[in-house]
Amino acid sequence: MSISLYKPNSKNSGCAFNFKIGVNRNKEPVVYVSAIQQYSWDDKKKSGNFSGNKDNPEKNINLKFSEFEIGGIISSFNRRYEYSAFHSYEDNKTSIKFVPWDKQSKTQSGSITLPAFGITFTRNGNQSFRVPLEPGEVENLDQFFKFYLQELYSHRRKEEIKNIQKYKKEQQEPKTPELPQEAPF
Repeated sequence: MSISLYKPNSKNSGCAFNFKIGVNRNKEPVVYVSAIQQYSWDDKKKSGNFSGNKDNPEKNINLKFSEFEIGGIISSFNRRYEYSAFHSYEDNKTSIKFVPWDKQSKTQSGSITLPAFGITFTRNGNQSFRVPLEPGEVENLDQFFKFYLQELYSHRRKEEIKNIQKYKKEQQEPKTPELPQEAPF
């Protein structure tokens, strides 16, 4: 299951983000995030292209979030504060920010302020991947993260029950005494 956000722009500075629930080595659900920078802009079609950067490691980033990072992001969405984290892998050092901002929107009766967020991943201080989130996208991502946590806890509970049942079964099996292999005389 995944959520994709494509945000191309005519300045050719857009990004696409994909949030995916996968499984780790222990078969537990985990959230992977990938982002790619915009490759080009077609002014006639008013559309951006990202696939041209798919093989350029400078224009792609992949991260895995822990359950506690996901909890922190959910909290920041709900309470509207900045969430930041830091990942280090091999030679890459990545800062992660989810930042609230107020988006002005025009209505028939004037202007209103909408609660929005921005996501920024910055690798090694100079490679930035940014995407603005509309209020509806924030809500969807919030629900996606909550769904992930439910899947994780459900998986862990099933494993726990399976281990308890296995232990009980082992305790109930009659133990046959070991007989010596050789006569004692």
